[in-house]
Amino acid sequence: MIIKSNKLAEVKSALANLKTNKVYSIQEIVDTINQVCNHNNDTYKDFVMKSGEYDGQQFQLLSDLYVDLTYQRKVRLAKIISKLKKYDGFCKNVAGTVDVAYRPSSNKRFVWDGFRRCLMVGMCGSDRVGIHSFNHPKGTTEGKARKIEARMFKVRNADQENMAPEEIFKSMCVYGDTTALAILELLKDSSLDVEGLNPDGVVLGGFKAFEWCYHNISHSNVISASDIIQSSWEKSPQVLSYLLAGLAKLLEINNSNFYTEEEILELFEDYAETHKMQDLTNPRLNSKPYPSIALNIANKVLKDENGLVQAIELEFTDEEIEALN
Repeated sequence: MIIKSNKLAEVKSALANLKTNKVYSIQEIVDTINQVCNHNNDTYKDFVMKSGEYDGQQFQLLSDLYVDLTYQRKVRLAKIISKLKKYDGFCKNVAGTVDVAYRPSSNKRFVWDGFRRCLMVGMCGSDRVGIHSFNHPKGTTEGKARKIEARMFKVRNADQENMAPEEIFKSMCVYGDTTALAILELLKDSSLDVEGLNPDGVVLGGFKAFEWCYHNISHSNVISASDIIQSSWEKSPQVLSYLLAGLAKLLEINNSNFYTEEEILELFEDYAETHKMQDLTNPRLNSKPYPSIALNIANKVLKDENGLVQAIELEFTDEEIEALN
């Protein structure tokens, strides 16, 4: 078991914080969940296999299956419970089979698509799941197999509404996408973490804004923006990506013509003593969120009288400036 506990909150937390570069047994995760989600609790008494067990077809015992969290999504137990409650259990006819890859180097079978369905099956009292399986060629290393599975996972799930941008990014990093790996390097240089890819970094709250920074802002300004925010709110468990992008945009426009970086840092640290990061992310235009936040920073943090506000306002039409005021 991952953790021994009969408290739902503790189990949720333990599962949400599983190491993202590690392999886990499906059964040990199911056993951890079933400490709190079982038929002894009236809340979960309807968690049943509605159309029977996976018999009469190719199936695999949950105890023989593994999951590689290097590319898989985090376990969000509340969502799984909500889904089982909504449909009064698990229906194999609707869910179909899960996809499994056999890795000859470790002699283990990995669920590359259908991880959450495996957990649902276990939570509904079954010990097996229907599978569609393929074998990696003999001689395939663990690293190569992981990359192949990660690519298939991304292709299968990237267009699904329930796969977040950072989850897609994580799988792209695993299978070696060149742009994703370059973004990861910028994350590391900025001392930031997404999906456990840089565990020593501060968690980045949101990913799309950082991706925009990578493509549109000097990387030195992105790194400086992260440093300023982390220094100003040093006890915060995360950095808001919208604020990061807005500050990086401000630094790009500023270009040391109006303020030195040291002056901006000092003013930010003063501001952070009495304000939260969120105070700078509104108002903003949906069409121009990062210049909007840059303007907020110039007005609220720098209290600019040096001309930076006017320089930022060149990013907007007169109507847009009026909408922000």
